Amino acid sequence: MDIKADVWFANIVWQSSLQIENSILLQKAKELELYTSSVNLTNQGGGFQSKSLGSDVPEVKEMVTILDQVVAKCCDSVQLPKLNFYNLWFNINKKGSFNMLHNHQGAILSGVYYVDVPDKNMGNIEFHRDDDYQYYMPQLKKYNQFTSQKASYTPQTGMLLIFPSWLKHQVQPNQSDKERVSISFNYGV
Repeated sequence: MDIKADVWFANIVWQSSLQIENSILLQKAKELELYTSSVNLTNQGGGFQSKSLGSDVPEVKEMVTILDQVVAKCCDSVQLPKLNFYNLWFNINKKGSFNMLHNHQGAILSGVYYVDVPDKNMGNIEFHRDDDYQYYMPQLKKYNQFTSQKASYTPQTGMLLIFPSWLKHQVQPNQSDKERVSISFNYGV
């Protein structure tokens, strides 16, 4: 007997590695932390989130140009219309800091770029299902993309992740004495 499988309501996490000058981005993150107040949205435990920045900030202009190209490829791969850059912000996760479960309302695609990940155990990003899965799936010995409740990525310097903005995600606590610096961003219509 033949059986056909259709995949509906798929969530995709695109992954890439960018070759950009991280020292300029790291310097900008430290400058913002020193001279501005942290925005307290999802960050907990003493982490820093900068205010929302646009593509007119000189230090991020090159990055936004690269992100535009990568996001365009993501859109093409799933037949989305051209999306526009909305905003980005810097995150500095110190020891013990983390980000609560959240999504990015008002955008279509969101992402994170890891500027500086100098150590291990600096807090994985986890993407969670939001379909009441836990009430139906039995305990399994091994999980896959269909049976998993979450997907986890270990950050690395230069790693880029792009995902649907509605996909709930969180960042586990940084267990290192060193700081992890990342940039989060949004694209929409």
